[in-house]
Amino acid sequence: MVNSKSFVLSASFPGSKRGYEGLKKALDAIAPWHFTTVEYYSEGVSAGKVSRLMEGRRSIFLAGALQKAAGLNPCALDKDVRDKAVAELGECFRFARQAGAGAVMLSSGPRPEHESDDPQCLLYLRDSLERLHKLEPELPILLEPGDRDVEYRHLLGHTPVSVEFVAVCRREGLPLGLIFDISHVAQLGEDLHTAWAVARSCCDHVHLANCVLERRHPLYGDKHPFLGVPGGVYSHQDARNFLSVLQEDPLPLTVSLEVICPLNEPEDRFFSRLVSDTRWFFDWKPGTPLS
Repeated sequence: MVNSKSFVLSASFPGSKRGYEGLKKALDAIAPWHFTTVEYYSEGVSAGKVSRLMEGRRSIFLAGALQKAAGLNPCALDKDVRDKAVAELGECFRFARQAGAGAVMLSSGPRPEHESDDPQCLLYLRDSLERLHKLEPELPILLEPGDRDVEYRHLLGHTPVSVEFVAVCRREGLPLGLIFDISHVAQLGEDLHTAWAVARSCCDHVHLANCVLERRHPLYGDKHPFLGVPGGVYSHQDARNFLSVLQEDPLPLTVSLEVICPLNEPEDRFFSRLVSDTRWFFDWKPGTPLS
């Protein structure tokens, strides 16, 4: 049962990451489209102003955006690197609580140079998550697995490993869940429906996103282009079919659209193209059939 429709604001509106006006502009742009959850990252704006801007929507603070921009690695073999990541991400947790966020999203950080070090890095990641949880114990954590070999080379990638990691963390009392990103599933070489069957036990949040896996293509990697883009993995019909499967699930789910605005395109023009291209998702309201 999909009971919440979400939008990854910082992907389509990069200006929303840089202060009040950019964040307000982005929220105003998506206001007509039945989004009950917003995923965002923003600097230079107070938590109180963010809380007021959200106007009752559930929000998820994307600390993973800071991880990527600042190179923060909570699973690093080097303790100083891990400590820096926990300190800076801890500020994200503090801000998210003050801004009324419903959860904080993180990634695992990059995989080590040698795969034999993966088990130790997983232990370090769990320790970092425990430290962050102690800072804001009421705030759920959403962990997003990524590619292992395509572009960002995350420690946590393949679905069975990610699910087992979450299961161990939950047994230790961590309020941890997964974000299931269909683009990352493709980059891992996994079958979408098989991976979802494995992930469902610890996941109630799905990202509809696309990717290109042809290495010579200018959109190769984790760039989340439009659905149906030439050379892309997923068509609009693929995404619609998967959303129909999610709608039949008896448990509550949040489904989000994540499409990245190219650096050389104005946000307004990009968003207008996105709405036109993916109108079926923008028009759809949770709890109703897809038109």
